Amino acid sequence: MSNITVNCHIDRQYIVDTYYALQDCLDDEFTQKIDDSIADNMRNFTFTFDNEKIGRLNNDKNEVSTFYYSDLYQIKETTTGLFFFSNKIIFEFVRYDLFQQDELLLLKDYLAPYLSKNQQPEIATINYQFDYQRLYVLFRHISRNHYKTTLTLSIFFSVLGLLAAIIKNLPLSVLAFILAIILLPTILNFSLKQQARKQVLTLNERFRSMTCIFYNDHIAFNYQKRVENYFNINYAEFFKIEKTPKGYAFFIQQDMGYFFFYEKFSFKQQQVLEEKLKHYSNYSEK
Repeated sequence: MSNITVNCHIDRQYIVDTYYALQDCLDDEFTQKIDDSIADNMRNFTFTFDNEKIGRLNNDKNEVSTFYYSDLYQIKETTTGLFFFSNKIIFEFVRYDLFQQDELLLLKDYLAPYLSKNQQPEIATINYQFDYQRLYVLFRHISRNHYKTTLTLSIFFSVLGLLAAIIKNLPLSVLAFILAIILLPTILNFSLKQQARKQVLTLNERFRSMTCIFYNDHIAFNYQKRVENYFNINYAEFFKIEKTPKGYAFFIQQDMGYFFFYEKFSFKQQQVLEEKLKHYSNYSEK
């Protein structure tokens, strides 16, 4: 058995690397707040790995902590490093580039028996922004029945305009055609745009950016500006889930939910996700 030892310095870049690995992005201002909150004597560590445990030496305080792989909540591989979770929130992150290549391969052999613990395969990871375009598309989808009503009214006013023209009532005919062709659709469309802009402007900035991770049976939501705040919603708990012409709409109630554009998913990810969603009675294709 060989021990593997690496040295780690926690600076701003290391924080950025950590949360990019965990959430795929992080706000610059919030990154700086995290960096400012770390004490000077909590920045330099030496990690030692063997086939059953990880040792963490705080070089500034000369304190040692030991964590057995079997006792950890989860060990997670990412594209840039390894996460060792004590629980769902507290973790250590060790970048791959701190290791020699042969040491990293050996460590992965040590960790192999523990990687399946409390871990579901991820279908897709989406960076979610509550922006105007997303909300406007969602509101248009929600209001599709209003558009049907608008179409009915437009047809009514068209017929009224035609009848007015036949009886040679020119003012009424012109007014009816204006309402039918321009006025009602424009008013409805403007209302939706205003509603979307208002939602974006009134939403607290801390809740505008999230990372959404799709699993086999739920979505995990992680606020990028509030690291400690995350929550899960099982697919069965949504009010309804709809596949629309532009993306997936996940409703938490009748007129409120999340919208995910297809372009954020690969074709393979869409196939896997839809195969999972088809098993739920609240899923439909529009």
